[in-house]
Amino acid sequence: MRKNYLVIIDESDELKNAIYFAAKRSVVNNANLIMLYVVRPAVNAEWASVGNLIEQEETSEGKKISRLWSTVVEEKFKIKPQIIIKMGDKVDEIIKFLKENESIRFLVLASSTDSDPGPIIKSLSKK
Repeated sequence: MRKNYLVIIDESDELKNAIYFAAKRSVVNNANLIMLYVVRPAVNAEWASVGNLIEQEETSEGKKISRLWSTVVEEKFKIKPQIIIKMGDKVDEIIKFLKENESIRFLVLASSTDSDPGPIIKSLSKK
């Protein structure tokens, strides 16, 4: 079974470093690269149709960002990552995805260079 690297796509400044690291490791280890983007569900929307519209826009934005990074990886590293879009709480969806996909051997997260590691790392370390 091929190893899989999972990188979490978000809007952080450090995302490029995480993607490049995961892509390089995938190439060196002949592994697959999976990109996961988690859309937060709409909350406090007064009408269901407004909530649905917000979620559709967020999903569309997630797909756009993921496709952009996928293109960068394909051009620079000559591998085609798999893009996965999920909806829910980011940390809960990451944990659920990892449990459902035993072939994932490495989780790559963007982290800040200052003393604050970022919300995903802090949340995951508590679970």
